[in-house]
Amino acid sequence: MMSSNGSLARSAGMTERRLIINADDLGLTPEVSLGIEQSFQTGVVSSASLMANMPGFDAGVQVALRNPGLGIGVHLNLIRGLPLSTEDTVLPLLNPGGKFIDNIFHIGQRSANPDYQIAAEIEYRAQIERILDSGVRPDHLDFEKHHGIWKDLYTIGIRLAKEYKLAIRCYHEPLFWVMENLPFAGYRKLWSSLHLRIYTSLFQRKSGGVMPDFFFGQTHIGRIDKSYLLALFSNLPPGTSELMTHPGFIIPKPQLTSELGSSWITESRQAELEALTDPAVKDALTTSEIKLTTFKEGLLVK
Repeated sequence: MMSSNGSLARSAGMTERRLIINADDLGLTPEVSLGIEQSFQTGVVSSASLMANMPGFDAGVQVALRNPGLGIGVHLNLIRGLPLSTEDTVLPLLNPGGKFIDNIFHIGQRSANPDYQIAAEIEYRAQIERILDSGVRPDHLDFEKHHGIWKDLYTIGIRLAKEYKLAIRCYHEPLFWVMENLPFAGYRKLWSSLHLRIYTSLFQRKSGGVMPDFFFGQTHIGRIDKSYLLALFSNLPPGTSELMTHPGFIIPKPQLTSELGSSWITESRQAELEALTDPAVKDALTTSEIKLTTFKEGLLVK
């Protein structure tokens, strides 16, 4: 809830501040995965979301296995690359070239179709099971490019989260708090985040899933720098929050394969990596008395 002075509180008497700093796109490319590993080993990242159908999956698994303290989630993906499932079982998800439909609004138009929902659950299960088969035990689910904003797909995610005993991301960023307490991101970013919140506010909190109290990072996506992190640590509300980040080393664009798309591997990943591993940021997290945690530990997912 939000008090009259714009500050946030989950419940009376709650004073502990817990923060999950999650790095999306583990397994996207080996370079992104190594950047996430560095953000964990020498920085403030505590969790990462693994993509099961990307070319860098094996490298992402190795990062997860050699860093047991790093929380791992499943980055459910219906929007880029190729499916893990056989093509004939998930045809409603695919374009004529056999790849996922890469437009989130086209996905939204199709998501109310029962055939699309059946195919989506088949592919989601395949991605979760591939990660489990690799020896990695995930603790949460989230959605590539936020395609889970569509209620029918989020409902499937909730059902799978409960079945596999996982937490789930809630895309419910407190925008007025963000405007008051964090660096100004620009009206275009705020407008985009407002749309995301409108789409999700009516059903995500009512879904019954295990999720953090607060979500941050959407309004400043691609712009998470040192000043943003210091402001967030200073003002973080009581309760458990998730900060979504996208660190990683980048590779020259000509080397990128078509299923990745050059516009999705940007220089902002390197900038976030530098911010998340900045010694001053790490010191600020310590002095702010924020408990850095994971979905499993911070939300008591069993």
